[in-house]
Amino acid sequence: MANKITSGPFFVPLFIDGTSNLPVDRLLIGLKNPTNRTKTVRVTVERAEDFLFPATSLESTILNQLVSLPSENWTVLRIIAGPTTFQGDNMLRVNVEGDTDEESDGIEVALFGGNDGRPTVSMVFKHEDFIEVDED
Repeated sequence: MANKITSGPFFVPLFIDGTSNLPVDRLLIGLKNPTNRTKTVRVTVERAEDFLFPATSLESTILNQLVSLPSENWTVLRIIAGPTTFQGDNMLRVNVEGDTDEESDGIEVALFGGNDGRPTVSMVFKHEDFIEVDED
């Protein structure tokens, strides 16, 4: 596994929008293999709990999943909000390492955070929103 992309850090809002009291209750990570060969990636989600400067927070891994997708197949990883996963005001970062790239030669990724099918705009990422990680 050589390629790695990341969402970069993003905040989980307390509520899905400014007009409701619906908390963010899930993070969905969609994976699509548009190629003609089986592809494999490792998906990790890191969390930093509430902190304000000058305080700092260590990150913890709330998901570490190896996913192998046959040609032209899809799957979705789901993380439900909770005390051992994530809550509002936490920071998250999604990393996908392995058979991924920008030219559709590997697995494509999309993120969706929200409640009951209603998205939280700050937690919606299309594949092209991810950035490549240079680990040199």
